[in-house]
Amino acid sequence: MTISTGSRGTLSESSGLSDRVRTFSLIFSLGFPMVYLFCEMFGAPLFTYHPATNRIDLGWSPGRSGEGPAMHWYGWIMSSIIGASVMGMLGTMLPQNAVKKIPLALLLILPSLALIPLAYSLMPYWTKG
Repeated sequence: MTISTGSRGTLSESSGLSDRVRTFSLIFSLGFPMVYLFCEMFGAPLFTYHPATNRIDLGWSPGRSGEGPAMHWYGWIMSSIIGASVMGMLGTMLPQNAVKKIPLALLLILPSLALIPLAYSLMPYWTKG
């Protein structure tokens, strides 16, 4: 592995591993908000946590009377991590010239667009009076 100084004085690695890590990071970062949005909109957490009883149920589970609310967020995060990791690993199999055509602006655009339906789904919490 050779480390050389780039044209702007930064260090750049010249190895296939760094290309795969960059590709994985890019695809993971693009896939995570989309998988999270899917999981939240369709109620697909990996598990549900009940904090009052310290119980974990697989999949989606409603809160029980007298036990407080059920927390699905942890399950959505785990589902998103697993889904985006699989997408990232599959993305490392893409040829580098295809990966270089993915605009980096999507790293800002996709999560921003995902916030719109997520904010709408939380509207009942804002409008309770």
